[in-house]
Amino acid sequence: MNAPLCHSLRSHFDDYHDGLLAPARAEVLRSHLSTCDTCREEYGLLVSCIGVIRGLDAPAVPPQTLRKIVDTLSDSDPSPSLPDRLLGPDFEQGLEPS
Repeated sequence: MNAPLCHSLRSHFDDYHDGLLAPARAEVLRSHLSTCDTCREEYGLLVSCIGVIRGLDAPAVPPQTLRKIVDTLSDSDPSPSLPDRLLGPDFEQGLEPS
């Protein structure tokens, strides 16, 4: 383990996972992961966490809460509010007065 190199490369783990690194930097990181047990373990944990998070269902937002958010945004922003048709039928159910 080379602490300065490890620290530098770890800051790029997210971009590496998402395929956003330049090919040369991705190759450096890939090579490092093949030789550094500590970084390989940390990268594996990151990948595991991402998998768990992607498997979670988004929490349901009560329609009344959505209505309050839109009302608040409409009150503070002089621009026209979003048309309700863009927000879908689930949102429209929450547009009734609470």
